[in-house]
Amino acid sequence: MNASSSRLLFIRAAILLNALNYLLVGLALIFAPQWFFDNIGNFPPFNRHYSGDLGTFLLPLGIGLLWAARDPARHLGLIGVALAGGWLHVLNHLSDDLTAAALSPQFFSNTLPLLALAVLLSTAYAALLRQQSASK
Repeated sequence: MNASSSRLLFIRAAILLNALNYLLVGLALIFAPQWFFDNIGNFPPFNRHYSGDLGTFLLPLGIGLLWAARDPARHLGLIGVALAGGWLHVLNHLSDDLTAAALSPQFFSNTLPLLALAVLLSTAYAALLRQQSASK
């Protein structure tokens, strides 16, 4: 496997991991919002309607990233929008983490995985941009 094909494999894997996150979270928020609240996103108060609203936005984002993983260079805009959303999501969690009196378990179960996904997608996006500028 040459450097170019291993780079593309990494880029696709980063996009697919983010896509699966958005897909699974979106599905859970739509079809099992109480379970999601109880087990993953316990930020009271629970609101079934807002959970469903969020799920209906995250699900298509995950579907879009699945589509983008097929040919990432053709879908830089979509990947960039997902990346911006991912970083805003991380910052929202960090804001809660930093204002808490003590380090919350949610820092480890929510914020760190979201940070890892954002860093991974950022690295893939940067590689795509370098690849695009090198081909011009």
